[in-house]
Amino acid sequence: MKPIPFNALAKILELRHSDQTLVLGVEIDSRKVQSGDLFFALPGNKVDGHTFLQEVAAKGASGAVVQEGYQGDHFGLPLLRVPDVLTALQDLARKRLASSSTKVIAITGSLGKTTTKEFATTLLRSQYRIFASPLSYNSQATVPLSILMANGDEQYLILEMGMTHEGNIKNLISIAPPDISLITTLAVQHAINFSDGLAGISREKAAIFSHPKTTLGILHFDMPHYEEVSAFGKCLKKSFSLGSQAADYFLERLPSGVRIHVKGEAACDVELSLPVKVHYQNFLAAVALARNLDVSWSAIQAAAPLLKLPTMRFEKVEKQGIIFFNDAYNANPDSMKAALESLPKPQSAGKVIAVLGDMDALGSYTEEGHLSVAQAALQHADYLLCLGPHGAIMQKVWQQSNKPVELFQKRSDLEEYLKKIAQPGDIILLKGARTHALDQILNCF
Repeated sequence: MKPIPFNALAKILELRHSDQTLVLGVEIDSRKVQSGDLFFALPGNKVDGHTFLQEVAAKGASGAVVQEGYQGDHFGLPLLRVPDVLTALQDLARKRLASSSTKVIAITGSLGKTTTKEFATTLLRSQYRIFASPLSYNSQATVPLSILMANGDEQYLILEMGMTHEGNIKNLISIAPPDISLITTLAVQHAINFSDGLAGISREKAAIFSHPKTTLGILHFDMPHYEEVSAFGKCLKKSFSLGSQAADYFLERLPSGVRIHVKGEAACDVELSLPVKVHYQNFLAAVALARNLDVSWSAIQAAAPLLKLPTMRFEKVEKQGIIFFNDAYNANPDSMKAALESLPKPQSAGKVIAVLGDMDALGSYTEEGHLSVAQAALQHADYLLCLGPHGAIMQKVWQQSNKPVELFQKRSDLEEYLKKIAQPGDIILLKGARTHALDQILNCF
């Protein structure tokens, strides 16, 4: 973020303040505040940002944005009082972006958003000045935060846009109208919040193509409701696929890499090795984006070896002779099965242990989703350790097949059991809903 005087920033929000302290950044998490940051005291279900004003003042914050009804101490901070802190954050981001010439690339999808964003950033940086949202910042609060983190003079801003409820995508594209929008794929993530399930999810995701500013939409040819989603909005659509040559961009796996077929062009070979099939799908989506922005094939070939997966995406970790695959960032049935199918065979007498937390927010797909994962696990694992109440669905499938399975309601109990049965040479997959924090199991070894 380019430094801006506190009073000038207040003016953007149509407020008045005399303080001229330079604001060097913005933050919504008190733990991450650095000297010069403006802190937005967001109210929350579990914690209220207003209770951390003393902490951010001690860290040298330049000021804070608070609810207009806040009656507590200011701890020496200049305060901007607003009717709603989240709305103020979103308005500030909207206005800052509207005043720049930066173009917006918006990426959504039920899985693969962060990986596709990281791949696309690597490919595009060979030719453009880029700012990409950090980590998995894709919420109603972290998308505007990402916009404000940028300097404003970038050629492209790459933003993840997530959703949990109807209207989320529409609101995010009102803050950051996309020039190009991309949908990685669709799955039953957050189905609990949509009465018509996957149809509602596809309708919400398709809204990313609806802004008049959007000129190009890129989407996965093989995803559910492709035809309906492709017809959404007036922008040109381009498709990508690992399974159908009817798509505009088709990827063929080769022993030493991939061959990418594009309608109307000669095929291009790229040296590439990724651990999970869906990662090739993410790469192809990034390639489609890069080629539509005139990134050369030679630049893509040169950038491919530089690609890195985000943390907790099938991350290989060896401890005590045991190979862990930490894929614990989040989970839905599709990503669960993809991880299971990608597990290597253990060497010598080692066994495969699937440590699976149950999946949340699946709504009417809860039983079907957990059943399908349990059945996939039968084909790829020797032991199944389940965590969470819906794990009982998976446990029953394994009991009927007379394969070793255990169900736990507390991660600490699962950890103790895993330490007893895990041996050098074993392969262990860690995957489940983010609430289970299965990556913490690595700290026990």
